[in-house]
Amino acid sequence: MTTVSPTPTTAAPARRGVALDMVLLLLLVLLTITISEGIGIRSLQVTSSITITVLPLVFAVILTMALGVPVWRKGILRRVYSGRNVAFSGAFLIIIMLPLMARYGADVAPRLGEIISIGWVFLLQELGNLGTVVLGLPIALLLGLRRHAIGSTLGLGREGELAYITEKYTLNSDPGRGVLSIYLIGTLFGALFFSFLAPILLGTGLDVRALAIASGMGSASMMTGSSSTLAAQLPQMQDTIISYAAASQLLTSFIGTYTMVFLAVPLQRAMYNLLMRGKDRLSAPSAAATVRTGGSGASGGAGPGVGELFAVRRYGMFMGVLLLSVSLVLFTQQLKLWVNPESTPITALTLGGLATLWLFSLLGLVIGDLMTLSRLPVVRDFPVLGWVSLVSLAGCLAWSGFVGAIGAVDFLSLTTPILAFAGISVADRLVDLSRTSWKVAITAIFVFIGTYVGSALLAQFGLSVTGA
Repeated sequence: MTTVSPTPTTAAPARRGVALDMVLLLLLVLLTITISEGIGIRSLQVTSSITITVLPLVFAVILTMALGVPVWRKGILRRVYSGRNVAFSGAFLIIIMLPLMARYGADVAPRLGEIISIGWVFLLQELGNLGTVVLGLPIALLLGLRRHAIGSTLGLGREGELAYITEKYTLNSDPGRGVLSIYLIGTLFGALFFSFLAPILLGTGLDVRALAIASGMGSASMMTGSSSTLAAQLPQMQDTIISYAAASQLLTSFIGTYTMVFLAVPLQRAMYNLLMRGKDRLSAPSAAATVRTGGSGASGGAGPGVGELFAVRRYGMFMGVLLLSVSLVLFTQQLKLWVNPESTPITALTLGGLATLWLFSLLGLVIGDLMTLSRLPVVRDFPVLGWVSLVSLAGCLAWSGFVGAIGAVDFLSLTTPILAFAGISVADRLVDLSRTSWKVAITAIFVFIGTYVGSALLAQFGLSVTGA
């Protein structure tokens, strides 16, 4: 059987189609940022003591998600939300987020001594992540979820929980369907949920530092939603809020998996067996429900080789997407200036800060790729978001000039473009959400509240004990 290679006459229109789709995608992102920043920061007075601050990032994700609903995808929107564009937004969202992660590292550097002095508080609040089990599991069982509850209450349903449940039970199981549902809900609405929950808890009298520490829950988007809202409500404490959240996020990246495996899993099993009263008994999972053939790859293969990891084309794409990311940040910061001339000005230092964020992000990518070749799981599996933050932290500790340059980049301007792409990236999952049980949706609310409130209360206790 012979295959026909595409001729120049057929390949050229295809390339033009790809280019047109990408242009339309960027136009949508620019329009979304413009509308969101035009609306600006809005405050909703819930009670005399509770004010919810709604940031442009919230409007950005709502707008791009709403336009992505299949019923609206007609005419030009069909091209904008083409499978290619949605796939691009999802695949490269993590790259687009890297400058924000570099900013977090820069915010930690000036306060590293202060953070180390209360380091045990950050460790203590990690136990608050067990709140997903303590609060979420009883609710899930009360609603009748049974084995679905194993996957939907083990954690926030991020990559760590997804990988664990996949290995121990497979995704084609009740726990697997539970973790997939919570993952989907968190991906779609996690950042929005925590952007509303954080100011509500702030209004109850909790220390904003405790809430900032609790914001480092292992999800970059959820941390951004929570910490950004807190920083907007208390701009005079923005640096403290962001640095505490970033430090907590780094710690969770390091030990979150161990907290899950050695604490959350046994606790969940004990509570499940106790609450089910013999109707169903959960045994310790076997070593692995899936077959692994060795190697460093997630699927058991040998993993990508050095040549594949460091291919010129691959890194060329990374550099281009990072350039797009910082360019959108600059565009957003300029919009903020037009809306509010008192906002962070754009100077030569700002351009230097954006270039530094681009460089730190790229270096973090390189180091992250190198570390995937390690035989140590804790090093090999450490997320690239964490490596970028560590690179930025090290660079800013080495030279304080980096701190000043990065500080000239408006923090909130880093967030709006990310959430615009995030809304596009989940467009095709909105239909899947409609198939998710309402019971899992209710459980998700208590899971999210459990981990955030639990961590915040423990952090509050720790800060009180230290007198900080």
